[in-house]
Amino acid sequence: MSSTFELNSSYYTTIIDGSSTLDGFSVSVTDPVNETGIAYMLPPYIRMTSMVIVIVVMVLGIIGNLMVPLVVLRGKDLRNSTNIFLVNLSVADLCVLLVCAPTVLVEINSGPQVWPLGEHMCKAVPFVELTVAHASVLTILAISFERYYAICEPLRAGYICTKARATFLCFLAWIFAAVCASPMIWVSQYAKMGPNGSHEETKEDSRIPVCLMQATTTSTTVFILLLTTAFFLVPLLILLMLYSMVVRHLIHDSSTSTADSYHTRARRQVVLMLLTVVFSFFICLAPFKIFTSYIVLAPTEDIDAIDLDTYFNILYFSRVMCYLNSAINPILYNLMSSRFRLGFLKLCGLRRRSRTDRSTTRSTLTTRSSRRTIFNDQQENFL
Repeated sequence: MSSTFELNSSYYTTIIDGSSTLDGFSVSVTDPVNETGIAYMLPPYIRMTSMVIVIVVMVLGIIGNLMVPLVVLRGKDLRNSTNIFLVNLSVADLCVLLVCAPTVLVEINSGPQVWPLGEHMCKAVPFVELTVAHASVLTILAISFERYYAICEPLRAGYICTKARATFLCFLAWIFAAVCASPMIWVSQYAKMGPNGSHEETKEDSRIPVCLMQATTTSTTVFILLLTTAFFLVPLLILLMLYSMVVRHLIHDSSTSTADSYHTRARRQVVLMLLTVVFSFFICLAPFKIFTSYIVLAPTEDIDAIDLDTYFNILYFSRVMCYLNSAINPILYNLMSSRFRLGFLKLCGLRRRSRTDRSTTRSTLTTRSSRRTIFNDQQENFL
């Protein structure tokens, strides 16, 4: 099946002539311009709702994700391999909120099929968004493997889960993600279309700029299907297996050992928080994946039969969920990690230690020095 996709503001595609779409692209079942040469405009309630939600998500997400690396850098006890990965995840989330969300606001006001940002952005935005999405998935995989080694194979974790290795893996994740997304630079094509979606020469003021992805070859279709499989389905299965082994190990430890209660509780807190981050990641991305999978697999006549308002309601809900994922992680860190919560409060100037607190802490640390020494290497990987 040959098809032509029109890229919107994000790396989401719009279907032209009833074709289908795939991972990372938004979809529409209409031509960019109708018979009168006027582009389809979203209903006011979709525009207003989407704009308010996207702006709120942007503001909260940008502030929260900027604070994560600041908290980690300011707190010496937070500078460990796990938190290096979480900082990398925050950088990826910031890219989503700074690159993707603003272009959605432009699209909402200009029309979902119109691309007013020019040729360079037509090629850059899909590439950046796919790169960021892939880097996020790879970072979550790295975090989960690090936790697996720290809990299930602690003897190997000492030399596998190091800060230098974590930094190198973050750099490698971005390189690999960019390489996998690079074909989008050539697949995305900027054009100006006349009435009825044609490329015929017309008056300049009657032609509408669009961003097209020419999925007319088997290789292009296979490329997009591989991205869906490699960066959503396969990671999901790997993470399910990893965390099932981690949870089984923790249950076994708690049933066979009565000592080291603090150590066990701390490990459980870390695993619970990371499980929540992973769960929210895939839950937030699932609506868009399911929707695009339906568009890919459904017959053309079924896609053409979708009401435009219904279609865009589903589409923008799916996209807002994707952006919500980028804003929710700092909230999860605060809710589920006492160290992160304390770091955020200190960064905001809401918690200051008095001299009495410091002297009490110093005395307590002295009396507990032997116990801290015993668990020091294990505790440094805790959040």
